[in-house]
Amino acid sequence: MSIISFLIRQYFLPNPFINMFDPNTATIVNWVLGGIFIFLAYIKTRIWYKREWKLYWLGSLGFLVNYTILTYLLIGISSITTSIWLIAFLFVLVYIILCIIVYKIVNANHSY
Repeated sequence: MSIISFLIRQYFLPNPFINMFDPNTATIVNWVLGGIFIFLAYIKTRIWYKREWKLYWLGSLGFLVNYTILTYLLIGISSITTSIWLIAFLFVLVYIILCIIVYKIVNANHSY
């Protein structure tokens, strides 16, 4: 699943920075800042996925879903406005809201 996830992220998902920069610059920005998406998707996946489950395919699938959500979130926000600061603010705000929602859903199903 991790190889399929990598191939989908690499070849099938659009460049999330395409609405903010010209195509050549967007590619360079994606190389430089694309790692942030990996980190943010990993954090969001770790909210609900526990490695001790030994269902590694589920973690890879969750990571792919979270990465895809973040990609289209940035594309959607950047299609509405051209202000880099507003895009960054809205992206961070929606990301935090998504993390809180996932955390609340996961903790609602467990009584620790």
